[in-house]
Amino acid sequence: MQRSLVLLTLLSLAACDSGKPAAAPAPAAPATKVAEPAKPEPAKPATDPAAVSTNDRSKDPAFALKKDGNNYVGLVLDRCPDGTRIADSLRDGEPQLADGKMTLKLWYGGCPRWTGFAVVPGQGSPLPFHLCEDIAHDTCEMAGHATWVFDLGDALKKNNATAVTYVVPRH
Repeated sequence: MQRSLVLLTLLSLAACDSGKPAAAPAPAAPATKVAEPAKPEPAKPATDPAAVSTNDRSKDPAFALKKDGNNYVGLVLDRCPDGTRIADSLRDGEPQLADGKMTLKLWYGGCPRWTGFAVVPGQGSPLPFHLCEDIAHDTCEMAGHATWVFDLGDALKKNNATAVTYVVPRH
């Protein structure tokens, strides 16, 4: 800033001495360039290729997306389907039991293509279970929540259980 002021003063004095009009001052050089704030990265699909099933289950009738009222219907299986992973925790609240059906509030992106959640009940009372998730079933960001319902009636009766508990199986 001081350099441009000195140049402007010298040019003005030179113009006065020569009887010529003063030249337009030279544009000041920027002192230092200020770094622009980092722009946030655009939202990416929730699919991490290293953790995603390569199975497209959208045409498999066993994984057809179904609803019970406002709730999505999850699967009850003997083991996790190939290509799914076991959730390390439920993260979004405790399971609720009513009339042999368990409801879970699970992460949701808004565009599921097939049933991406299954529970695997164990044996005992309270009835242990774990959750299998196929994160490729919903390729939108998992920022929302939806309620999923799982019919555990048979497993509850078989184990004389009236409650459930989440467990992560040991491998």
